[in-house]
Amino acid sequence: MRKAKILATIGPASNDPAVLDAMIAAGMNAVRINMSHGTREQHQETLENVRAAAVRAGKPVAELVDLSGPKIRTRTLSDGKPVLLAAGERFVITTRDIVGDAHQVSTNFAGLPQAVASGSRILLDDGAIELAVEEVEDGDVICRVVTGGILNERKGINLPNMALPIPSLTDKDRDDLEWAVEQNVDYVALSFVRTADDCREVKDLIKKLNKRKLGRALLVAKIEKSEAVDNLLEIIDATDGLMVARGDLGVETSVELVPVYQKRIIELAVANDRFVITATQMLQSMIENPFPTRAEASDVANAVWDGTDAVMLSAETASGNYPVEAIETMARIIDSAETIRPEQLKKPVKFSQVPTGRTSQALCKAAAAAAKEMQTDKIAVFTESGLMARRLSSFRSGLATFALTTSGDSCGQLALIWGVTPLFDERLVVADQENSIGEGTMLDLMAPGSDATVDMLKTGEKTLLDAGVVENGETIVMLAGRLSGLGLSSSVNVWTIGEDVVRR
Repeated sequence: MRKAKILATIGPASNDPAVLDAMIAAGMNAVRINMSHGTREQHQETLENVRAAAVRAGKPVAELVDLSGPKIRTRTLSDGKPVLLAAGERFVITTRDIVGDAHQVSTNFAGLPQAVASGSRILLDDGAIELAVEEVEDGDVICRVVTGGILNERKGINLPNMALPIPSLTDKDRDDLEWAVEQNVDYVALSFVRTADDCREVKDLIKKLNKRKLGRALLVAKIEKSEAVDNLLEIIDATDGLMVARGDLGVETSVELVPVYQKRIIELAVANDRFVITATQMLQSMIENPFPTRAEASDVANAVWDGTDAVMLSAETASGNYPVEAIETMARIIDSAETIRPEQLKKPVKFSQVPTGRTSQALCKAAAAAAKEMQTDKIAVFTESGLMARRLSSFRSGLATFALTTSGDSCGQLALIWGVTPLFDERLVVADQENSIGEGTMLDLMAPGSDATVDMLKTGEKTLLDAGVVENGETIVMLAGRLSGLGLSSSVNVWTIGEDVVRR
């Protein structure tokens, strides 16, 4: 079973129901909706199409809404035509309302003249064009072109290593966040993160807006600024997960540091029980071509070996010519990379950490040790919110983890998490039959007067057998944390399928 997951951006190339069906069949586990492009109506249609496709496939598909964040851009050019900026030439970026040409262009960032000074670097169009600031006169930033190129209108402006007085969350982002939570999506990604306070603000908003009975939408902090790298540990503490946003990170820092930062971000995320997504240009050549480069295949494999929860496709599936083939290719690369056993790679950091004193850590370590001793590669974990499954996943033990849940919300959310196969069984739900995601709890598993834990294990066994992931006579480890304070004790159980004997 594939452990690293595939997150695909949905756009014009992939929003068709037939294409979505093929992408799920090819191995897509989660979808990304990029709020920087498209209309609210289009995003609503995308969600409806994805959910219908997931129902047809009988598989959970996680949903991630990626907030735009503040975008510093150039504005219009004469007749909308691109212009050539030649190296060595003078070029002005102004806050005045003008129509741009080969000598000047306006910007939507009114604070640009105050943010830069003589000697500052300005990058245009994801770093394709580099300018050096020579002087600032009122609203004009007068530059010299260092690296020239073709400039189209409304291209991004990056100011590397500059602290900008811009909030991470714009008014548009607030509206989009409210819509995303109202739509009950699983994840929200925040752009332009620089400090832990950026994450706390959005996390508090998600909690305030939340309508889920169990859990909430989880926050993904996009690491794309140099300040975010500097404040990484504090950001990890304030968020639920991270995204290695390698495109902007390479522009904001330097291309050669991106692999170093990627390994560091993934390692620290996993060590601190946070999920992590590796993104941008993973199979970039497949936007136009049906096959990736060898370098791209190696890049995906290295992200898998680093321990990422998920690898992400952007334009490859949103607007590329081969969205389904890109998913198929990504799946094959992951499968090949995962033929290397965890013990052949660096030992997972969790097993060498200083003890934390946390019960959940002790249970996860005990479950992994029990599985190794019993020579099984499978663990089943009972979870309502999904938290225990995420913590078990962060051990990167190489074990296939089956999350047994009575929550459809948790089932969808866990589809993005490394090594976890979420299994929702509506037989576990007794209350409120009209609610399709289930309003029952693990308490519904218990027969009157019975041993609650044994009853739970028997019902979990049925779910696993029906899913076809275990066989009679097979021994697995079954893990349960304390479930909603309902009297079910935390326990690690060795269970043989088809036998009513539990070893705790």
